[in-house]
Amino acid sequence: MYSTISLLSGFLVFVIILLLAYVCSRYLGKTWQFHGTAKYMEVIDQLAVGQDRLLLIVKINDKNYLMSSSSQGVSILTELDGDFLSEESTGPHTTGDFSQYLNRYWKQFRDGKDSSK
Repeated sequence: MYSTISLLSGFLVFVIILLLAYVCSRYLGKTWQFHGTAKYMEVIDQLAVGQDRLLLIVKINDKNYLMSSSSQGVSILTELDGDFLSEESTGPHTTGDFSQYLNRYWKQFRDGKDSSK
């Protein structure tokens, strides 16, 4: 009897932790997203190449630049030719909330279980 209660209470605590993680990720995702409000500049894309090193494609007055950012500072590497789409116009895969990720992985897990039968 005691082991059943212990098992149920452990499962209940696990579910509560998952729900809290979901609520916190939704709240923090909405409030902590940094969107610069620069009038003439826009970060089109960024790539982390180290712990504190980034490569950035930045659009400044209709020109695109490849820039590097590190703890030593920011520098312009070269001007780029061509048109680049901003992160907002590339589609919903750039942002997502916890429920989308959870549903996607749950579906993969469920499909994997069904195919192994």
